[in-house]
Amino acid sequence: MLAGYRILDLGQVIAGTIGSMILADMGAEVIKVESPQGDIGRNPAIAGIGPVSSIFLTFNRNKKGIAIDLKKPEGKEVFLDLVEKSDAVMVNFRPGTMNRLGLGYDVMKRRNPDIVFVDSSGYGEQGPWRNKPAFDLVEQAVSGHMSITGEPNRPPARNGSPTADISTALYTAIACMAGLLAKAKGRSGAHLEVPMFDVQLAMLGYISTMYLNNGDIPEPPGNAHEYMVPYQAFPTATIYIVLSPREERFWKKMCEVMGMDELADDPRFRTNDLRSKNRDVLLPIMEEILMTRSGEEWLGIFEAAGVPSAPVNPLDRALDNEQVEARRLIREYEYPEVGTVKIVGNPILNRTENGNPDPEPAPLHGGDTEDILRALLLYSDEQVQTLIESKVVMTSGSEVSKK
Repeated sequence: MLAGYRILDLGQVIAGTIGSMILADMGAEVIKVESPQGDIGRNPAIAGIGPVSSIFLTFNRNKKGIAIDLKKPEGKEVFLDLVEKSDAVMVNFRPGTMNRLGLGYDVMKRRNPDIVFVDSSGYGEQGPWRNKPAFDLVEQAVSGHMSITGEPNRPPARNGSPTADISTALYTAIACMAGLLAKAKGRSGAHLEVPMFDVQLAMLGYISTMYLNNGDIPEPPGNAHEYMVPYQAFPTATIYIVLSPREERFWKKMCEVMGMDELADDPRFRTNDLRSKNRDVLLPIMEEILMTRSGEEWLGIFEAAGVPSAPVNPLDRALDNEQVEARRLIREYEYPEVGTVKIVGNPILNRTENGNPDPEPAPLHGGDTEDILRALLLYSDEQVQTLIESKVVMTSGSEVSKK
């Protein structure tokens, strides 16, 4: 889908690497540009699989890798040569970092007027928080997300997955594709900024709209919903299940199959607004009924009746089931000193090309340096050797083969 586009990825850890991974999954040639020290996401002390972090193995698939010392004049020149032959550059440094390196947008644009520069940081170039450090936990907290996550009357809770990092990365991918689309339509390059904080406010969705217009400040709802009832997880005799009868027809059908027909038209519960006002009466009635059977039995009943429901799966059940298998969502590749790496693959299925290919492995540190310098930049053997010996670039000298 994006074959023919070349993107330089200077991202670090999660927020800076997922956006380019999405583009790589869709066929773009993504070159990961690392420092001689390497992406800190390689640190095996955090979610390690052997000598490499699963963070790096997950989010850098399908990329090539080159290691350049951007602090050296020769390294800057190598980078700008790459910019000249690329369509986009994606970074997630603190504001001003690329300018301090002498590699800001204006410099890149002189080498390639059509370059799309996607710049992600914690708080962006403007504002008093410009230089504050930003990590997933920090952004979940400062943006208000933690205040609405967790159980009522309990301490604030972090989302179980790095949602601030991932959502920011999704927006960077969208921004990059928008820039590439504009370029394809004849417009020149662009400098697009995607701050993590701005994204988190956008991710509040209607919750922010309710505050801005009605002054609503919600409390943590637990697994329930502040505006819809019932819409939450319930215990059964065996497992937790969720019920989501958002439409009135589902509500009535749920009442029927649960044997509580009289509640469907009860004046206290006739509409969602009424159910919300009287949730303290309704929910205990439902919980008592649901505890009389196993979750598996209830799910069979609700599925037969067409009532939206699901088990609350632990990860093993979420990742190992017939739906995952049917869609080939788990993919594999081989990585040195690790062996077989299993990952969840690209969720965007290219049906016109009969499915997605298996992923290429994450790059070794500097694993493609020599090939990129010779084949793409057309440097001579003497130039390459000089760059290696002067430690302007680093090469691993190793190869990774795809399973």
